[in-house]
Amino acid sequence: MNVKPEKFGFAYLWRNKMEKKRNAKGEGSFSVNSDGTVTHRKSVGYKPNGGRKVLTVTASSKAACIREMKKKEAAWNKQQKAGSITAGITVVELCRIHLNYQMDQGELKAKSIDRRECTIEKHIADYPLGRMQVQSVKVADIDTHVTGLVQENRLSASSIEKVVDVLNAAFHWAIIRGELEFNPVAPIKPTLVKRIQKMRQRSANEADVDVLSVEEQQAFEKEASLINPHNGEMKYAAGLYGLLLLHTGMRCGEMLALRWKDVDWEDGYLTIEKSRSMAKNRDNIDACNNKYVMVEGTTKNEKARKIKLTEKAFSILNLIKIHSSSSGDEELIVKTRTGNPNTATNLEHRMVTIFANAGLKDLSGGLHIFRRTFATRMYEKGARVKEIAAYIGDLESTTERYYIAVRKKVKEGNGIHQVVMVPGADKG
Repeated sequence: MNVKPEKFGFAYLWRNKMEKKRNAKGEGSFSVNSDGTVTHRKSVGYKPNGGRKVLTVTASSKAACIREMKKKEAAWNKQQKAGSITAGITVVELCRIHLNYQMDQGELKAKSIDRRECTIEKHIADYPLGRMQVQSVKVADIDTHVTGLVQENRLSASSIEKVVDVLNAAFHWAIIRGELEFNPVAPIKPTLVKRIQKMRQRSANEADVDVLSVEEQQAFEKEASLINPHNGEMKYAAGLYGLLLLHTGMRCGEMLALRWKDVDWEDGYLTIEKSRSMAKNRDNIDACNNKYVMVEGTTKNEKARKIKLTEKAFSILNLIKIHSSSSGDEELIVKTRTGNPNTATNLEHRMVTIFANAGLKDLSGGLHIFRRTFATRMYEKGARVKEIAAYIGDLESTTERYYIAVRKKVKEGNGIHQVVMVPGADKG
């Protein structure tokens, strides 16, 4: 029985489109494309994640493919050599290789890459530990390094914790790859964490969490809401943005990414699903050759949320729209007075001015003080930690530890005291 080639359908057409032949040496294959070019594929080993690495080149002829493949294979071998943990590699080089791997795998956001790179270059590379060969590092060396950072009294507890985390992650990664047998950080990490936590100990008159007192909040709101009598515009271009943070508990980056389409004016909801921040320009290809560029991505916990706005927050958003030069659906809500996208750094500078003019120049905590104040006010009104965490988009443990102030600011005479009030007295 004769079967016509057309009966094979797609398979027949595919065979006519590309003619495959094995390489004469048994390395890879060649495919002749419909346009006459040749595609050469060759397996050259395995990627760090265990997957097979296949190089592909397309050229006018088989000989041209071989030449291009040699170049590409040489580049791959060079990359593999640079990424391997050889006998002479130092601790800082290991940390850099691990960071590059994380970047290649897309494990870190742009801002996290910048922070980790800063930790490596400033708090590891410049110290004796950074210059030690990885195979010779002992538990005592890690202990000495962290103890030295603590005694310098220059870094915060969280910054020193990042050093420990970066070192631990790099050594652990090398062990998983089978290139090291011992992680000198793991045995001492619990001890180091306890030591670092002592740096966070508070005296009886220190706030556990920095928030605005009721009086300070009122002073800020009054100053930030001022109208310029000469032109009817807001006295402070960023005043309403500070108020929006104060009455929603959003992160600044989340607010910077808001667009007018995210506001449900009819039902009073706000959708929060993006975040914007400045990060190092690693491509360095923009027209202005800027060192830093605005990067937009998911929220910090990578979970979008829709929140019901309070009447106050809704009215603030409405005022922002009234004073905005453009309010199209795709337009950013938070802009500078000149209409450009705003940044966290610019808003921080603006808030310092408003705080000073409101008589609050001694406040610390940056823009995050608004988020902490919002969470604390919700708690004081009787909201559960779980509910607060869901609203501000964070973990319950993080919310309870870093965003809810149990001690209250009590002003007596010229002094301010941090006092633990009677439980339940302020709720209702």
